[in-house]
Amino acid sequence: MDIGRFRGLIAIQEAIAREGGSLSAVLDAIVCELSVMPVANGAVIELLDGDQLVYAAASGASAHLVGMRLSLNSSLSGLSVLTGQPQRCDDSETDPRVNRQACRKVGLRSMIVVPIPHRGSMAGTLKYHAPTVAAFTEEDMLVAHLLVGPIAVGFSRIAEEDANRARKELQDIVSLKQQFVSTVSHELRTPLTSISGALGLLANGTAGELPDTASSLVDVAARNAGRLKRLVDDLLDLDRMDSGQLEYCYADADVGLLLRDVVAQNLPYASQAEVKLGLDLPAAPVMTRTDPDRLFQAVTNLVSNAAKFSPSGEVVRVSLRATDRSVLIRVSDNGPGIPEDFRARLFDRFAQSPHTRGLTRQPGTGLGLSIAKAIVTQLGGSLRLDESQTRGAAFEIELPLVPCAVGGRETV
Repeated sequence: MDIGRFRGLIAIQEAIAREGGSLSAVLDAIVCELSVMPVANGAVIELLDGDQLVYAAASGASAHLVGMRLSLNSSLSGLSVLTGQPQRCDDSETDPRVNRQACRKVGLRSMIVVPIPHRGSMAGTLKYHAPTVAAFTEEDMLVAHLLVGPIAVGFSRIAEEDANRARKELQDIVSLKQQFVSTVSHELRTPLTSISGALGLLANGTAGELPDTASSLVDVAARNAGRLKRLVDDLLDLDRMDSGQLEYCYADADVGLLLRDVVAQNLPYASQAEVKLGLDLPAAPVMTRTDPDRLFQAVTNLVSNAAKFSPSGEVVRVSLRATDRSVLIRVSDNGPGIPEDFRARLFDRFAQSPHTRGLTRQPGTGLGLSIAKAIVTQLGGSLRLDESQTRGAAFEIELPLVPCAVGGRETV
């Protein structure tokens, strides 16, 4: 390769660097530096647009053709894109693959075409043409191959910039959504507390005995106010989790006693759903160090979910066992189970399977499992669906068995 071609390659690199490496700078630098291809009287970069190629940049005899379109199926450039292989025409007057009249308009007698690869496919071509027959050699083809590299890099840079821009926009949307939810939740909590309190006083007869019709309306309002308050509390918990402000207070805890409290406090809810709660505990206490309140919240979410979707008269079972290293809490039901096509989204926020619609009179928010999983993860454990369960659904919380200090001794 002669010194002039080397200097042309260096000039292209300098022009690309000077313009910041944008794709348009790459295209212009390559087609305008004809010293790298001294036999050519024109250079063209064609980019794929659907089933056509568009002249994106051009110089020499083809400079006035920028914007022109070629069909993939009736041009040498199209053949190069479709096959992914370089193409050569030694004489346009005898080569049936080219448009003879179009070649004559730009003084094209011979040409080489090299495809531009991008992410496993072809994005376009780099084409050089000359006014003489068989003007291009194997060395010319190698130089053209070298020059498609910067074009492919330019495409990757655009793709990366687009991805970064989309990622930033998505982050801004998520942040705005979280800020909105947080603000609305805080604003709703105080009036909701007042509404729930006032409805409770009315239901208890503090303002005097209510007529039967008014009493039933107050009950409806109280139930819905309670449901809305639970939603607001869940949203506030999620907001604290996202901001890292949800507090965890670790203490020695008897997990069996904690589960007894969970069952006792969920009995009224289970009764409304006409479901029974069963508790299976080992004979010996299971002690570990955890946040009892947060663990209570996570298990309660599992129990209320199970009760909500269990058929009338069924039993939701809560069980506990311990190994040398871990504590295993299991909540199982005989409800409709979890469809396989929904399991991947089971712990997503607001995720609710369509197959459960109409199965309960107590609709949920789709946040319970998400909150439970976040809490258990923070406690150093895991929450999972037992996929071997053939009837209903079973969730398992596994926590590390952390020794407790009792009377100056370590015990589990």
